[in-house]
Amino acid sequence: MMKNYMKLSLLAGALLALAGCGPSKYQPPLDKDPHAVLKLKFKYQAIVPGTTVGARMYIRENPKSKSDAFEYAYNQSFGSVAANGKNLEIPMAAVNVRPGKPADVQMAVYFFWYTTESYMIMVNNTPQWQTRQVYHERACTAQLSFTPDNGQVYLLDYSSPEVDRDCRANAYLQHHRGRRFNLAKVASSTVVK
Repeated sequence: MMKNYMKLSLLAGALLALAGCGPSKYQPPLDKDPHAVLKLKFKYQAIVPGTTVGARMYIRENPKSKSDAFEYAYNQSFGSVAANGKNLEIPMAAVNVRPGKPADVQMAVYFFWYTTESYMIMVNNTPQWQTRQVYHERACTAQLSFTPDNGQVYLLDYSSPEVDRDCRANAYLQHHRGRRFNLAKVASSTVVK
């Protein structure tokens, strides 16, 4: 059943992108090309039992206006949320981005589920019942804006104490010091409604 939800979620995202309703897929630079690395770290506390939890990251590079479209660079489901309150671990991920261009990044932890909806249509003057799967979601999205530098690694640290509000994210530049590294904050988020 879980695999079916994950397949439906990916299918829904692909269909929205094809229909022009959703964001297109981000094409990151290759490792051999100039790039910066964004390490994505997602944390959440509140849950919606009986749903599936996922995490996503959208990006728009060098935006000319606030209405410029975002592209999705990371979107992953992590399994069903149990009623016992145990959080599923969201592993860190990394995305290459183009350096030297202003970037807006949106991050979210989301909870989704499907319901079945019935409706009637007329076929040759005969009423017929149809059913469809309806996608539902609760999420909180935080947005960061900064310009990544070539060859640098940034930690994007997202946290959400509530399901659909009060989330926040910070971007940190990693400075390596031998086997350890220091973090220098380069951006803080605003919440996207």
